[in-house]
Amino acid sequence: MAKFCAFGELLCDVTSYGVSDRGFPVYEFNPGGAPANVAVALRNLGIEASFLGQVGHDHFGQFLKSTLLAKQVDVEALLMSEAYPTSLAIVSNKADGDRSFSFYRKHNADVMVELHDAFKKKIKEADVFHVGSVSMSDEPSRSTTFSLMKYAKKHNKYITFDPNLRVLLWDDLNDAKHQIEKGLQLADIVKLSDEELYFLTDIKDTQEACSMLMSIYDIQILLITFGAEGCASFHQDTYQHIPSFKVDAIDTTGAGDGFFGGFLSQWIKNGMKLKQSSRDLVLYCQYANACGAIATTQKGAIGSLANEESVQAFLEVHSG
Repeated sequence: MAKFCAFGELLCDVTSYGVSDRGFPVYEFNPGGAPANVAVALRNLGIEASFLGQVGHDHFGQFLKSTLLAKQVDVEALLMSEAYPTSLAIVSNKADGDRSFSFYRKHNADVMVELHDAFKKKIKEADVFHVGSVSMSDEPSRSTTFSLMKYAKKHNKYITFDPNLRVLLWDDLNDAKHQIEKGLQLADIVKLSDEELYFLTDIKDTQEACSMLMSIYDIQILLITFGAEGCASFHQDTYQHIPSFKVDAIDTTGAGDGFFGGFLSQWIKNGMKLKQSSRDLVLYCQYANACGAIATTQKGAIGSLANEESVQAFLEVHSG
C-alpha cells in the first residue's frame, strides 16, 4: 500500500466550551494543525501516514504527540524542541458552526523548525508528500517547507498542497500570495477554498479562475471547496461541480482537511493516477464531501475526522 507523509504545523486548537459556574469562559484544548489533520484523515481511511514537524517539549507537545500515536500516525519525524514552545490557535465558533482564529505562535516550535535528516528519510519512504501555507508564513519554517517540497519533487513523489490561508499569520498578504504561488509551482494536486481561489486570481467566476491557474501552473488536479455548497474539480479542461450533503454543522474546524483526506484516500487506493476520468473524480469528490460533512458534526478537528465505517454509514443514509 502507498504511504503518505505531511509536513507543517501541529498545534492545539483552543475552543470555547461554555462558561464556568462563576461565569468565566471555559476552553477545550483540541489537537489540530491542517497538515496533521490530513495525515490523521488518511490514516483513519486506511492509508499509512506519517507526520513531519516540530512541537515543544512541553505539556501541549506531549499531548499532541500522544494523540497522533493513538491515531496510528507515524511520528518518528516529529521533533520535540527544548527551546521553543508548542503553538496555540484560539478558535471562536459562530452560530452556524463557522469559525475565526487568533494565534499564539511567534517564534514557537513549528515556526522555528529547520531541515532535518529525519524529514528526508520519511519523504523517501513515502509516495505522496503534503504541505500547507501556514509553514510558509515565517522563517525558518518557510525555507524548510520549500526545501522539502523540492526534495520530494527530486525524488519523484507526488506533491499535494492545501494553501489553507490564515490571514492573521501574514504581515503582508502580497507576500502570502507570492509564497503560495511558489507552492503551486511544485504541486500536483491542489485544494483551494473559493475565497482562496479569488485571493489568488482576482476572478469571481470559479471556472474561469480555475482555467487561469491551470494555464499558469503544472497542477494536474484542482479541487475547490464551497463549504455547505459542495466542491468542484478541474482536470484536463473539465470543470465539474459536486453538491455536498446537508448536515447540522456544529464546528467546521477540520472540515476542509477531512475533505482533502477523503479525496486523497480514494485517489491513492485507485492507483494514484494524475489522469483521471471525469466519472472517477466525481466519485472521489462525493466521498470527500461525505468526509467533510462528517467532520462538521462534532467539535474539534482530529477527533471529528471520519473513518471508513462512518463514511460508508453516512453514504448509505444520504444516498439517493
